[in-house]
Amino acid sequence: STDGAPIRGTPDAPVTVVEFSDFECPFCKQSYPTVKQVLERYPGKVRLAYRDFPLDSIHPQARRAAEAARCAHDQGKFWEYHDVLFNQSPQLAAQDLRRYAEQVGLDVTKFDGCVAAGAHKAGVQRDLDEGNRLGVTGTPAFFINGRSLQGAQPLDAFTRLIEQELARVAASGKGKE
Repeated sequence: STDGAPIRGTPDAPVTVVEFSDFECPFCKQSYPTVKQVLERYPGKVRLAYRDFPLDSIHPQARRAAEAARCAHDQGKFWEYHDVLFNQSPQLAAQDLRRYAEQVGLDVTKFDGCVAAGAHKAGVQRDLDEGNRLGVTGTPAFFINGRSLQGAQPLDAFTRLIEQELARVAASGKGKE
């Protein structure tokens, strides 16, 4: 599901990539430029939905970073904050998260209050529960129109599945001209 997830790309694109990710995960950071390339290669045809999947046992700062990113989302700056988190990872201590909020132009007082209140604890947990239900065991994990692609895959692995999905959608008559 993409319900409530931040979306990058055309909202009604025929291919949806749902990413379950962890801001402290080195493999997620490694896949970040690949995902950007996918969106650049398929403008109007692919949209990305970001879901949180913090691996608490090995990434102790990931859950707090996920909650902070959702606080940035409240101010309309999720993707800017997301990009800074991945560019700066694994520097995700509380003071780092606050500095990144300033960097992307958030109202830092509102951001601090949101983070301190744990406003998005339940939302992060819902994503984690959904990922577990879908069989996600590590990050990054991608679902391309529901088809699983696990790990930090090269661009051609994404391209292959996306091309198959675009062909399938076109054959069903639901694709765009």
